[in-house]
Amino acid sequence: MSAITQVPPTGRPVRPSLMGDHFQPEWDYEAEQAVLGGMITVPKVIDEVRGILSPSDFYFPAHERIYTTILELVDQACPIDPITVKDRLSGDPDVIAEGPTYIWVLPQLSVPALHAPHHARLVKQLAQRRRTRAIGQDLIEGKLTSADAQAMLATLSETEVPEGLPTITALEFCQQVPEEPDWILEGYLARGVITELDAKIKAGKTHLATDLVRAVLAGKEFIGRKTLLTPVLYLTEERETTFRAALTRVGLDQTDGLHLVFRHQISLAWKSVGRAAVARATYHGIGLVVIDTLSDWSGLKADEENDAGAALTAMRPVQEMAAAGLAVLVLRHERKSGGEVGDSARGSSAFGGAADILLSLKKDPAGGQDNRRILEAVGRLEGWVPKLVIEMTGGHYRSLGTSTQVEALVASDLQSTDKR
Repeated sequence: MSAITQVPPTGRPVRPSLMGDHFQPEWDYEAEQAVLGGMITVPKVIDEVRGILSPSDFYFPAHERIYTTILELVDQACPIDPITVKDRLSGDPDVIAEGPTYIWVLPQLSVPALHAPHHARLVKQLAQRRRTRAIGQDLIEGKLTSADAQAMLATLSETEVPEGLPTITALEFCQQVPEEPDWILEGYLARGVITELDAKIKAGKTHLATDLVRAVLAGKEFIGRKTLLTPVLYLTEERETTFRAALTRVGLDQTDGLHLVFRHQISLAWKSVGRAAVARATYHGIGLVVIDTLSDWSGLKADEENDAGAALTAMRPVQEMAAAGLAVLVLRHERKSGGEVGDSARGSSAFGGAADILLSLKKDPAGGQDNRRILEAVGRLEGWVPKLVIEMTGGHYRSLGTSTQVEALVASDLQSTDKR
């Protein structure tokens, strides 16, 4: 029996992961889910996907039925959403076998929905691989002549879909993307933007992050900047006891808008964690994800942090979160030697290159002000302050102004003292 016809006792197709590392996958369950979820979430991609896939390109029967139903709804000018699709498929045994809420789950698995055409090309390529193998198997078993097999392979090659380049004009792009970012924290955090914050160990980056989260959950100003009220997902490397203290310190122990994930409780690979985070954020309407710290969550070893390839791999799930419309705050450790913002974080510069806004939290070099920090910033967007002096009062941070303003105020105070 050929690989493409192997089925378990239940009659459902076998996933490649269950068939050994030597098996060359001929289907991708997640890619098929991503196509369907993207079509339900963003119906405008349906026409492009339809030009790539036929229903028979789906390996899993439930996915073929869902795809066919979506196209039928489009042709009948009906709305496309989980309710309309589920209503049409009520009683379908293949879909029922996936679970009662399967169609509702599909949009949450699309990361992001606008990538559905890309995933459709992958599904198409795998379908062509299955058909090619089937032709070869039939040739071996004498069911086809050599001439017939060649003719069928030629037909397959004619229907292959090239990857191509997804293009858009500058005018169309600017019409779709707002001129002003959708700020979560004005100037520093925005939907679709990656912000990196580095600081030396125990310098207060987690305290700053949790205090920021407190302000976002309340929709109140933070360090003199406006925030947008939104639920938050916080991925922490800390254990329950220490993080409980961190939440209590800033007054987050009585909120239900903060969703927590503890690293030591998770066995998933970092890539899977990223996808799960997007799904959770979509379900709960979360706008901000905090990753504390990236090196711990991505599983990078100390010697791998300096590897540009490993750094880019670690940042890929973060980029997918941002592509899904989330604001992402990534916490990282500062190198021992420190340095200017943009070059102060530990490891390869590829980390910072993949981020959009870079922040560095440092103790006040003037000394004598243990509660003061300097928040330095650089980035691709506008609105941040190059050097902002912040001070912790009553467990919360407040802005004292730019470093120039604070220096001028100190000088003025000294002059007043001298006159007295």
